[in-house]
Amino acid sequence: MTTNNELTITRTFDAPRALVWQAWTDPKHIEQWWGPNGFTGKPCTLDLRAGGLFDLTLCAPDGTSYPCRGMFHEIVEPERIVYDG
Repeated sequence: MTTNNELTITRTFDAPRALVWQAWTDPKHIEQWWGPNGFTGKPCTLDLRAGGLFDLTLCAPDGTSYPCRGMFHEIVEPERIVYDG
């Protein structure tokens, strides 16, 4: 972790690059996998560009809702997504 509280995560997936990109950029995919096991995602909106916003609500098994919101800072298809939230 850097001194400005940034965290960089690099992952390698055994899947076609186009599918991984779609999983991160298509709201219908994001709603299926984002969040802990047992949680579901309510409709996700995203504006996939630098300065664009995203908004997703996670629903816990007990019915509690957790909003996830943030901003994209860098989009380099199909290489990199930089965001905060």
